[in-house]
Amino acid sequence: MRTIVFILLLITIGCKTKQLKDAPSIDHIYDNLIDDELITDQIQLLGTDVISGRIINEDIKLIDLVAIKLTVNDSVCVNAYSDLDRLFSLNYDSSMINRDSFFEIVYYGYSRKKIYFSNFPKNGNILLDKSGKLISFEEYRKFYEEIRGCAKLIR
Repeated sequence: MRTIVFILLLITIGCKTKQLKDAPSIDHIYDNLIDDELITDQIQLLGTDVISGRIINEDIKLIDLVAIKLTVNDSVCVNAYSDLDRLFSLNYDSSMINRDSFFEIVYYGYSRKKIYFSNFPKNGNILLDKSGKLISFEEYRKFYEEIRGCAKLIR
């Protein structure tokens, strides 16, 4: 009986040692993470001015990842996504804002919302409603992915 227990113990230790020996090092994992091909988003901000707000919906359903795009001018845009608390914030350059700058807020199951920068609510609350054409999940995903391209940077 002792022989069987001893053999099982040796097999167990041998298997665990082999697993640890073959595991990749943390340096190898880190090197792969910082590979240029894997990095898709940059961290440079458009400006130092910040505008923030909160998304509110009529039916008090939990919503997150509402896609928000600030079109500053014809060639510059900034994106944001709301968090679980429905909050969002954007960095922008106030010297680039003009009277045609606007926010576009999109979430599936709700109407597309367009708010000119000059009409952004003082309290930052943006109400999503279901009046007008409702956005499908496919339209939402397309918009969500599109605004990733305009990101938080330019300059």
